[in-house]
Amino acid sequence: MANSYTLLADLRAGRCSNTAEVRLLRFWKARNTKKGGELMSVDMLFVDEQSTLIHGTVNASRSQTYRQDFNEGSIYSLSGFDVTRSNNNFRLSDAPVCVRFGEGTRFTRVTDSDKVIPTEMFRFRSYDQLLALANTNRQLPDILGELTAIRSTISDGLHGSHRVMLTLCVERGLSVCVSLFDGLAYAFHEKMTSYGAEPKVVLVTSINPKIVGGRLFLNGTSATHVYFDTETNAASTQYANLFGDGLNQTGTSSKLLHAQKIEPITVSELNQYVLTADPQTIEFLCTARVTDIQREKGWCYIGCAKCTKKLLREISSFTCLFCDNTSAVASLRYRVELSVADQTDDAVFVAFDMEMVKLTNIQASEAVQILGVGVDAHVEDELPQFVADIVGKTFTFQLKLGEFNFTSKHQTFTISRIFTERQHAPLPAFVGDGDDHGPDDVIPVQNPVAHEVSPDTSTTVIEQAGGVAAVTGENPNANYQSSSSAVPGGPLGSSKQIADPNENGKKKARLE
Repeated sequence: MANSYTLLADLRAGRCSNTAEVRLLRFWKARNTKKGGELMSVDMLFVDEQSTLIHGTVNASRSQTYRQDFNEGSIYSLSGFDVTRSNNNFRLSDAPVCVRFGEGTRFTRVTDSDKVIPTEMFRFRSYDQLLALANTNRQLPDILGELTAIRSTISDGLHGSHRVMLTLCVERGLSVCVSLFDGLAYAFHEKMTSYGAEPKVVLVTSINPKIVGGRLFLNGTSATHVYFDTETNAASTQYANLFGDGLNQTGTSSKLLHAQKIEPITVSELNQYVLTADPQTIEFLCTARVTDIQREKGWCYIGCAKCTKKLLREISSFTCLFCDNTSAVASLRYRVELSVADQTDDAVFVAFDMEMVKLTNIQASEAVQILGVGVDAHVEDELPQFVADIVGKTFTFQLKLGEFNFTSKHQTFTISRIFTERQHAPLPAFVGDGDDHGPDDVIPVQNPVAHEVSPDTSTTVIEQAGGVAAVTGENPNANYQSSSSAVPGGPLGSSKQIADPNENGKKKARLE
């Protein structure tokens, strides 16, 4: 007896023995980086004739049974599957349920379907909607825009973790930065190489919006796929509106900015540099020992949970002038002034929230439980022991100097990264970079797993800004890898070392 036909919108929790006819839009591998990149599942997106988009997943133990049948764009007959409630976090569709392949699941390609099923479907969000989704980890929407800049650390001679930052111009002339790390970064370069030119319109799926330092970043996730120009109908429309037949394009210069290493400098050279050099934005590495904490300057501040700016304390609430919010949500954040010295001189470096969290493994907000809570609690006046324990330790600091550092009023240098002796060297800096690159605290977990790369897949590990891994599927505590579109994941990262701050030769640095 033939199974009854069902629509995805009619699915309810439990075992479904009816048959659904769906198009496989995209699929990717989900990996647990905490267990050496162990495969957890193969996840996918389906759509049916009523344009209902739904998330599906196959457990790792069953993935080989179906893996050879997966072909993006093909139509399948699906029956004997389990229907479960969708995870409220990292949503890939608006459906309240998702599909899980079970022991009796049948998944068969249909070559003569009479159903009219969309060939593509995306979940685009406006700029304002992306801002509302930022830092919530609730939705992984898609983004489409005109490519105006590519910032890449992938170039000859540079080893280790890599990133690609895409600046996309979206609605009303607003721009967003899409961040791709490690395998996704390699995949983008491989795709662009095979494409034969720099794309003009880019569509990126399943991005995780984040606000860091008051700015919006869209970070790639396990489910991220990247499409160029006319590879999709959605992008083709925008491409035609912007460029027509291609004859009216203005400017042919490359949008790609490569990278170079940030060179080391001693404390004495640093102090001398700001006295003699022209005002500029520049970065250096400086290895020094922490000799003291500037206790009179405090160790934290009450910041806005959305934009991180310092809040104005009112009688019974906080006001964020940057967000224009008189009832802002407060978040305790680090700001620690470190007295440092090497064998040449001493200085004061300022460390902010993310780097202090990496250094202490303790969120600043956790100190509230010990030192006081509430609007009237002045926790910044009492130095926690775990912060005081930094004194006497040696680190390599990546410092970002601005024009203010070259004035007579400058007293401190801002830390953008901190590295211990056991940690890797910093990522290269972008040559000629502006202000659209990603936040300094974004660090990929590891490089692609080479033995998992096959001719038709790209497996990558991605970590999000602030150390929050983008998770898809039903495993919110796992970090995932992706199986993106038909490009290899790139080479394994080589071992990296922090450059010797005393090495000879002319000092080089990042210039903006």
